[in-house]
Amino acid sequence: MPDYPHFCAEEFAQDEFFVRWVLRPDAETEAFWQQWLATFAFRRDEVEAARQLVLGLHQLPQARLSSAEKMALRQRIFEEIDTMEAPVPAAHHRWLVPTWQWAAAASVLLMLLGIGQLWQLQQPVSASGYRALLAQARREAGTLRDIDNPTAGTRLVSLPDGSSVLLRPHSRLAFPVRFVGTTRPVYLEGSAFFEVAKNPEKPFFVNTASLVTKVLGTSFEVQAAAKSPRVVVTVKTGRVSVYPQGGEQAQLQARTQQLEGIVLTPNQQATYRLADHQLKRTLLAQPALAGGAAAVFEYEETPIREVFAQLEKAYGVSIVYDKAGLGNCPLTASFTDEPLFEKLRLICKATRAHYEVLDAQIVITGPGCN
Repeated sequence: MPDYPHFCAEEFAQDEFFVRWVLRPDAETEAFWQQWLATFAFRRDEVEAARQLVLGLHQLPQARLSSAEKMALRQRIFEEIDTMEAPVPAAHHRWLVPTWQWAAAASVLLMLLGIGQLWQLQQPVSASGYRALLAQARREAGTLRDIDNPTAGTRLVSLPDGSSVLLRPHSRLAFPVRFVGTTRPVYLEGSAFFEVAKNPEKPFFVNTASLVTKVLGTSFEVQAAAKSPRVVVTVKTGRVSVYPQGGEQAQLQARTQQLEGIVLTPNQQATYRLADHQLKRTLLAQPALAGGAAAVFEYEETPIREVFAQLEKAYGVSIVYDKAGLGNCPLTASFTDEPLFEKLRLICKATRAHYEVLDAQIVITGPGCN
């Protein structure tokens, strides 16, 4: 395992596993990097700088450069970063690259490829999509209130129905002055955490340029930054449904009060990749205990079916296994604050089983004990 906590942005941008997460995210990379960022939150600026660098370099094939030219350009960018670093002790050299230097390095990329050409290549699709979304909303709903958060802090926004939104830094939110009709639509570019007032008769819709989240009353996070290659929806409480913007599914969801399509529950998230329009549902890297759930799990010769039933209830997850073959296997163990997947690893080790996460379900396989 690379020493990621000590990586600088340059090293992240050259790491294959990191690049895969930025350009072609899947369940494995998404789970790893979300958990890593939660653990090493102080490295977020470095990761974001690396992510922007990877996205910029990914545009190079469109500039019709050879592989050798791309590598030479990449090296020149990194050399430019090194020349701009202040002279500091070697032990701290990699840690003190300020944000402005990465902006300057990006300007090198602009100059080398041509400002006009790269600007056109790097314009995010979602930015124009968001503007078009607002234009259509204004035609249909009339006046919208626009809230912009250009700061580095989170802004609390109160909505007309009593719902609240924590608008993340560098994010934008628009919504009607009053919710009229049969729905409660809002429009988001960036990231926000929503606490939606319950009203089953009037569904709440969070519209981004590429994805729609529909809820009846719950709390969840939507991440839809303009330059991001994906949109991520994470549920804290309740249930939400997600589906791509536009098309027959969007029209159906707008007409019904039911949650249809891909439905998310607590500890689940959906990732929509803009590159190939793939929408995947996964479990969080570290599922949290449901409110009021027991924090201690004590088992003494307990049938595994009872163990799995308690875990399902405590974490709000679905565990699929062969009840006939594994259900009666006895387990003696004591768990406290171990993460869910660590509990599962130990349980599987004791019962000669194996687990994997498929479509937000935990699937347990093994020879059983009958």
